[in-house]
Amino acid sequence: MIKYSNAELVLIWLDSFVGLEYKHKLALFDNLKNCTGIKDFLQKSKDYISSTIGEKEYSTILASANQEYLTFLLENLDKKGIIAVTQFSKDYPKRLMETEIPPLILYAKGNLELLDSECFAIVGSRKSLPSSIAIAKDYAKTLCSHFTIVTGIAEGVDSAVIEQTLFSEGRVISVNAGGFDNVYPKRNQALFDKVVEKGLVLSEYPPETFAQPFMFPVRNRIIAGLSKGVLIANGEIKSGTRYTAEYGFEYGKDVFAIPYGVGVASGAGCNDLIKRGANLTDSPKDILDFYSVKETPEREELSPEEKQVLSALLDGEKHVEKLCLQLKKQTFEILPVLSVLEIKGYVVKSGNVYGLCRKITEEQCN
Repeated sequence: MIKYSNAELVLIWLDSFVGLEYKHKLALFDNLKNCTGIKDFLQKSKDYISSTIGEKEYSTILASANQEYLTFLLENLDKKGIIAVTQFSKDYPKRLMETEIPPLILYAKGNLELLDSECFAIVGSRKSLPSSIAIAKDYAKTLCSHFTIVTGIAEGVDSAVIEQTLFSEGRVISVNAGGFDNVYPKRNQALFDKVVEKGLVLSEYPPETFAQPFMFPVRNRIIAGLSKGVLIANGEIKSGTRYTAEYGFEYGKDVFAIPYGVGVASGAGCNDLIKRGANLTDSPKDILDFYSVKETPEREELSPEEKQVLSALLDGEKHVEKLCLQLKKQTFEILPVLSVLEIKGYVVKSGNVYGLCRKITEEQCN
């Protein structure tokens, strides 16, 4: 079982009362620093608790002020493989501590060393066009070679970024809105488990906590706070991704956004952020150049057939039938090549229309 200091033990105990608002826990934080245990903490905090949250609530807390309850909490965390990284811990990330409202505790499962790594966030909407998913994966594939990628675990861009980063054997941190016992969405439980195995998952809530709507935008401050920069891959004007961008601006982070064409609703939020000062990026290289990071040249071999198809797409998106006519090939000859290029991250499709999802030069096609 993990060894915690007296202050950490009391904080874990205090944080277990999910109904106690964060502002009250924060107001009591100073009383934790030199306390010798729960009884000592309550003695110092009695006036505030009874006058602010009421005698009834104080009685409820007092009834749980015993070693048995604390032992139950610690054994529960240990059984589930969860470590409570408190603000008193040496593992608590400095970058997050410097934000205005850092979580009192980060409940963590996985590789804690990632908390001390150079992080970059990639977030996007749950409802994403196939092209936006492909673009986000392309950024993740490149950036995960240089940064630990931070994101949520929602469907759409978040899931795609995690899958690509893990596939590329990169480092990833997934920040959850609720507790670990209640992964949301439930269908992403397997993905959550993969991140635990190969990366790190975080939450500011005890494991039994169900995710509530207000927790998602609040969670985004952790994503932004952990990272030196934030990329908004897509999002409508009122998308939840805007919260991450706003926290990024507020915390003085480097905020990047991918531009979208006129009338593309799922990209309108990105365009608005660019108007407000976010860095426009249409290639992962823009971000690497911003941080003066040298990109590792890709050595992925392309077959003659793949090069031929990519060359045909240099001047824009094409329906598969038009590609067949241009290349003088049958559909059954072209579709397998397009499928491989899609897996490799070179092309993206919408129906039967295919287009490039990363910059390709004529030289690469020869």
